Amino acid sequence: MITAIGAGIGKPKEDGNCRDEGRFDITKLRYGRIIIMTDADVDGSHIRTLLLTFFFRQMTELVRAGKIYIAQPPLYQIKRKKREEYVDDDVQLNKILISLGAEDVRLKNLADDKELTTAQLKDILESLEKLAKLSEAVRRHGGDFETYLAERNSRSGKLPTYLVKVRDGNEEAVHYFHDEKEVRQFHQDNLDLNLFDAELGQELLPLGEAPARANGSRRRGKLVELHESAAIQKLIAELARKGLKVGHYAASDRPIFELIEGDGEKAVSRPLFSIPEILQKILEIGRRGVQIKRFKGLGEMNAKELFETTMNPEKRKLLKVDLNDDNAVDADKMFTILMGDVVEPRRQFIEDNALNVRNLDV
Repeated sequence: MITAIGAGIGKPKEDGNCRDEGRFDITKLRYGRIIIMTDADVDGSHIRTLLLTFFFRQMTELVRAGKIYIAQPPLYQIKRKKREEYVDDDVQLNKILISLGAEDVRLKNLADDKELTTAQLKDILESLEKLAKLSEAVRRHGGDFETYLAERNSRSGKLPTYLVKVRDGNEEAVHYFHDEKEVRQFHQDNLDLNLFDAELGQELLPLGEAPARANGSRRRGKLVELHESAAIQKLIAELARKGLKVGHYAASDRPIFELIEGDGEKAVSRPLFSIPEILQKILEIGRRGVQIKRFKGLGEMNAKELFETTMNPEKRKLLKVDLNDDNAVDADKMFTILMGDVVEPRRQFIEDNALNVRNLDV
């Protein structure tokens, strides 16, 4: 690969220094673009990460110059009757399935026995899809979305804007806070967690590692600001105006909505006990009669499919890798943690994030 690229390797060549022969020299680059094309599954992601690590560490100027691109092969092929199309990711797939499912159903709110129009249903589904994405973001931070909603202020309805994950051995607990004052108080009561970084001037902390407790174990804490809280608050208010109260997000003992398929004598009614069920059931209905093929590897495509979806210059999608002064420090930190020689930071990163995984491709 170094030979093919033709620009050398390592730190950039310094003019007039013969000892730098063989060092990276972007003027000798043989190609206008270097495109990384790997499988769409986890193995492909691993290979792509290894290649990006190599370019970042050994050919940094190549990345800074915007010469590195990532091919975007589709993850799915869907067929319905005579219709066939390629889908890039789960988000796009869900939009198609929601559109198909909403065409065949009606939704009735059992609180007032009113049936929603098709336009109203599609509007609600759009809001529910956005809420599902935001709820997944909260889960990635380590929180439980139903618990998060239950932590709303009883008077104002305001949602928490911070959470703190506390890891004690193999146990993990999550605490929610509505403002920084509450977080500061929790910090004062739990100084061993070192929630604030002294180098940033946020708090004066004792130097050195947090003291071990009587049983010899150490706790670790992670403070997360939930930037999604304002968007979630807005969506909840929108859904409430449409008759979907946030109190119905968690499963109820009695049906709250009714999903009706078909008309007349052939109509089939399905009771729904929570708000998320609306989106789930319509996705299930949308999948009926649809053949979904998931491409785990480029080798699963024939030559025509590979060209049309991934390699055709007129149709292909490329993701440009952008390295600049704004993200270089964070990129270096992440590559050091995940791909460096020191094991401990990587182990801690895995421990802190392992429980947040929702879709594991094995």
